[in-house]
Amino acid sequence: MKRFSVLLVSFLFVLVFPIPLSVSAQSEIFEGRPVFAEGTDFGYFLWRDGNKWHVRWTTKGRLRVFSGYVESTGGKLKSLKRIDVEEERKVIAPGRAPTVWVGPRGRVHSRGGRAPVVVERKQDRIEKEGDNRIVFTARTDKDIDGYDFELGEGVTALRFVLEIDGRQVPRAVEIGRNNQKASQLPLVVRIP
Repeated sequence: MKRFSVLLVSFLFVLVFPIPLSVSAQSEIFEGRPVFAEGTDFGYFLWRDGNKWHVRWTTKGRLRVFSGYVESTGGKLKSLKRIDVEEERKVIAPGRAPTVWVGPRGRVHSRGGRAPVVVERKQDRIEKEGDNRIVFTARTDKDIDGYDFELGEGVTALRFVLEIDGRQVPRAVEIGRNNQKASQLPLVVRIP
C-alpha cells in the first residue's frame, strides 16, 4: 500500500509540475501535427514538417487576443504564409440603386445611384519584421488562425514568444504530434 501511495504521489507530481522542455536536445518533439479542433480546443499548437514550421491558435468560443513573435538566430525566416486572416468589413451607408427608364425612342437612360460606403480594417496582423522575425496580433473567437514559415540557411535557433490576452500561458502551448505541453515561455528551439 505504501509503495502504491509513493507511485501515486510521484505521478501526480509529474502532472502538476511538468518536466521542462530542454528543446536544444529534443527538437524532434516538434515533428508532426498535434491533435486539435476548431472551437473545442484552446491555445497555441506548434509543429514542423521537415523545414516547414506551423503555428496555429484557437479558442473555445470566447474572443481572445493572441500575440507574439518568432525570431531566428543565425539565418533568415522565409516563405511566410498566413492562415485564415480575416478582414472586418463595416457598411457605413447602404448603396442606392440608380433610376432606370426607357425613353420614347427605346433608349435606356439611368440617373443617380451610388455604391455602398464600406470601411475595411485588418483584424489580424501577421507580418515579417526584417529577415529574422515574424510578429503577429490576432483576435480569435472560435476559428483557427495562424501562419506557416520555412527556415533559411544557417538558422541555429528559434525563439517563440507567445501571449494570450497579454499574458504568457505555457500550459496553453502544445507541441508536435504527441501534444507535449510547454513548461515555460519563451520557448527556445535549437536547430541541429
